[in-house]
Amino acid sequence: MTINTQGLRALICEDEGVTVMQWKKALSRAGYEVVGEAIEGNRGVELARELEPDLILMDLNMPGLGGVEATRRIMEERPVPIIVLTAYSDDKAVDDALDAGACSYLVKPIVGEQLIPAIKAAVARFETLEDIRRENNSLKDALETRKLVERAKGIVMERKRMTEAEAFRHMQKMSRDKCQTMKQTADEIIRADSILS
Repeated sequence: MTINTQGLRALICEDEGVTVMQWKKALSRAGYEVVGEAIEGNRGVELARELEPDLILMDLNMPGLGGVEATRRIMEERPVPIIVLTAYSDDKAVDDALDAGACSYLVKPIVGEQLIPAIKAAVARFETLEDIRRENNSLKDALETRKLVERAKGIVMERKRMTEAEAFRHMQKMSRDKCQTMKQTADEIIRADSILS
């Protein structure tokens, strides 16, 4: 799967001005738009919220709120591909940042030739993880719905003296008549049963 990263909007969280200028230049040349810059972690979180960038370059050693905690807060609010940048490859902070949700890391000094492939890899990894998360949520929802429907079906069978197939058809008809999902119908039956019990 090829992911097109052209035209993505980037936020740079880095406190060294020269480094920011180099990265902006490399990003612009590769077709990215730099929508914001933060020299402190709290500001990075604020800008991520306000600007909703497509990706973030996050220095781990920022003044004030550090890069790890900034990453954690951003990922809790609105997940986005985050590439953390550090001066040390064996830094415990790198592991902490990856645990907080960062997609990848780069060790400084970073040249433009490293930056763009790392961004492409991070965006692709993020997309894959998001697809898995969505699929997982969908499966959880399907399982929850099935459990509710089975429970409601049991209630209908008992109260209306119906077979399992009759109870299921009865619930399907209720759902159609009310223009709602089977999950909503099952939930109504279960709530009504608890009130009547």
